[in-house]
Amino acid sequence: MKKALLLLLFLSSFAMAQKKVLYFTHEPGKYHKYTPQKEIFIKLAEKAGWDLTVSTGMHDPQIEALRNPDLTKGFDAVVYNFCFAKSNDLVAVSNVIAQTREKGTPSMLIHCSMHSFWSTYKTGNKGRPATGVAKPDPKVFAKWNKENPGKEFPVWGDYTGVASTFHGPKAPIQITKCCEHESTKAISADGYMTATAELYNNFYVLDSVKPILKGTQTAYPSAISRKLAKGKELTEKEKNTPKKTEEAIVMWEVPQGKSKVLGLTLGHGEEEWNQPEFQSLIIDGVNYLFKK
Repeated sequence: MKKALLLLLFLSSFAMAQKKVLYFTHEPGKYHKYTPQKEIFIKLAEKAGWDLTVSTGMHDPQIEALRNPDLTKGFDAVVYNFCFAKSNDLVAVSNVIAQTREKGTPSMLIHCSMHSFWSTYKTGNKGRPATGVAKPDPKVFAKWNKENPGKEFPVWGDYTGVASTFHGPKAPIQITKCCEHESTKAISADGYMTATAELYNNFYVLDSVKPILKGTQTAYPSAISRKLAKGKELTEKEKNTPKKTEEAIVMWEVPQGKSKVLGLTLGHGEEEWNQPEFQSLIIDGVNYLFKK
């Protein structure tokens, strides 16, 4: 009886110690295969010992789900892995930002989560209204101010910390460390080479951002790189086409009000998700978020 009681107490304390993680995505995904990525994340959560909840569904209903004011209530961290580039749902944007800034839930943003809600910082034209460095769409900006007088315009790029507006060819990226950080403790001092990936540009970077990893991609133009990624033979002219080298911050942290955001622009395809280095960034990154 005594042994059974001790075992029960141990199991209860273990359950209480488990960190609660919300993984927010949508399926199936147009440009990204979110279903296999979700399955990999579930396995990583099991390996890490997290108490995981997955929120998933079709594209539009999941944007609406982001409006829930209790979206991250009861969770120790939230991981967003979605692609809502063309969405103008600023109520959803404002609420996601508030989950971290006001309610204190730290977040990890993966890949196309950075390429979301572009109208809040990217799609304006000359003479457009500006909020800091961001250039929001004038119509979206005006509509928000009319419907929400006196309330701050929600700029997604100011939440992510590093705003991004396009990506390079599909080709491997050399990853190097910008500093020693708990989220990259499993990455060797020499860094590593990704599988076929996309290097997101740094449209602007907030002063409060702490770069963690840098990516360098030397590749042919996109059309040729796509042929290579598909295993096709290049013509002599294509082989002689000059390659171009680009660099960008690919992982960082940025304080946001009561908590923080960890950004990671890697993770386009399943091949990347299956790399041990990428998986370590997910596990160590989320574990770092718990220390808010």
